[in-house]
Amino acid sequence: MNVEQYMQPGATALPPDTPLSVVRDTMDAHGFGLLLIATSEGTLTGFITRAGLKDVKDWDMAVDKLSHPVRFFVAPGDTLEKAALIMLANRLVVLPVVQDEQLIGVITQAELLKGLTVGLGIGQEATRFTAKVRNDSDDLYQVLQILRTHGAQLISLVQGKRGETHSEVILRIRGVEDKAKLRDELETALRDLQAV
Repeated sequence: MNVEQYMQPGATALPPDTPLSVVRDTMDAHGFGLLLIATSEGTLTGFITRAGLKDVKDWDMAVDKLSHPVRFFVAPGDTLEKAALIMLANRLVVLPVVQDEQLIGVITQAELLKGLTVGLGIGQEATRFTAKVRNDSDDLYQVLQILRTHGAQLISLVQGKRGETHSEVILRIRGVEDKAKLRDELETALRDLQAV
């Protein structure tokens, strides 16, 4: 899953010479807490926040006098995981999307969450199992083989909490007729594997 699948194309941006009064009015009209600044050619030059306008005295001053440089952005071909890591590490609610040095859109926390939710299969009809497997072992392959013998269709597989010796693996599956039998086989196999 890439950023381009979930981004908002054509982000609202104002030119660097825009008066702060126009910036304020644009933020108010759209409910923005942050506004990107880009040249008429689309080159991203910075951003300004609503908090940055708090002590303004000269509303005719150009926005580029108060704007901050953009340090973080993604390309449309970057993964959602990369965007998530950047946003989490820097507490961002919106991340510019740049291609060939041109602003082409943004991705927000909501869009990112939607994409990751789709990727995890959340919302699809499925059964969720959590298995505890040994690190550096073939336990996971044993689990997948058991799922295969039951005709399970794997929707998603995600690593959960990782400890020193074991990790949780969260599986979402569908297409299993006898879920109780599958659960029993998994529990037996994992107990046997852990006893080795």
